[in-house]
Amino acid sequence: MAHSVFILDSAKNDYREIRKYVRHKFGEKVWKASEQQYKEVLSNIGEFPFAGFVPEEAVSLGLQGIRESLVGQTRVIYEVDEQDVYVSMFVSTRRDFMTMLTDRLLQSE
Repeated sequence: MAHSVFILDSAKNDYREIRKYVRHKFGEKVWKASEQQYKEVLSNIGEFPFAGFVPEEAVSLGLQGIRESLVGQTRVIYEVDEQDVYVSMFVSTRRDFMTMLTDRLLQSE
């Protein structure tokens, strides 16, 4: 049974930043190809949520149910529950995940 995939507002902001960067740096054509890859990964996450791997950082923090999939150089961080998948972050592999996670947690306070 496929899971429903929900993208949290914070992840939508990440996605907008990525879109803006790719369009500016590489152009609309490259963005369209990238956008298609994101759609495919999100669809795959819904179909096979446990196919993504557990991020090392989640293990070190003791976080349960956290997975990630890659789109190019972007880590798609998501949480799986019984019927749904919640995408919480889109993180560049060039950025430090722990720093971004800490910043995100501090912003929510």
